[in-house]
Amino acid sequence: MIAKKYLTESLAGIPKRDNPDKFSIGRHLLIRDKSTGIEYTVSDIDIADELNPQITCYRYDPEDATTFYLNVDKNDFDKYELA
Repeated sequence: MIAKKYLTESLAGIPKRDNPDKFSIGRHLLIRDKSTGIEYTVSDIDIADELNPQITCYRYDPEDATTFYLNVDKNDFDKYELA
């Protein structure tokens, strides 16, 4: 419970009404795929399982007018860095 409170407060998280274990980031947070250099904006974090949080992020491709979504779980955190 303390970890959830810390994460929510330190990331300026806004809890989702339909799922209190999932929250949106209050500020723009960018992460970069270390292997490709592609940047993603973090949209929300799911901390239902405190030992395995999951990050949902997206990027917009203006050429195709398409938004790509990506879910990153704890096992893949080391493949990304702050942009």
